[in-house]
Amino acid sequence: MFKFPHTPTEQEPNERPARRASFGESSKDPGHTLPFPGLVTVVHSEEELDYILAGLGSRWVVLELWAPWSAACAAIRSEFEVLAKSYPTWIFLRADIGQLPGIASRWSVTRIPLYVFFWQGIEETEFAGASVRKLREVLDDCTMLGPAEVAAHADPAGRVSDWKLNPEGAD
Repeated sequence: MFKFPHTPTEQEPNERPARRASFGESSKDPGHTLPFPGLVTVVHSEEELDYILAGLGSRWVVLELWAPWSAACAAIRSEFEVLAKSYPTWIFLRADIGQLPGIASRWSVTRIPLYVFFWQGIEETEFAGASVRKLREVLDDCTMLGPAEVAAHADPAGRVSDWKLNPEGAD
């Protein structure tokens, strides 16, 4: 009788586990991988989400917070995947709030699906609802406008405290 040489649970002591291929993988943490543009990547932990947001640099990221029991999430699920292919410069992420309650509490989710948009790992905007039209509008606006410029004299949160109507030298 034929026996397979290795079952998934068996591993020889000297054999290293297979390494996953990744997009832009960092040598600091080879266990996590960065997502491929044009595909929806499922987030499995809060640490993975933080790693992805920190490692993407100058890329737009949209995170969909969803639940499998929601009819609204089921209705827009395939459209979200089509949009991922339509916006190849964006990174599309999906997180199940039932499996990741920490992510749900981080954004105080009260309505789903909730879409959170990031630039360089910083949240820029968000909206809730299963509107493909609204999702496409926000994607287009973010792509066209880019992130808001921060004034040279702004604090780290981007607030300008000494903004004046009349700049010096103008009457």
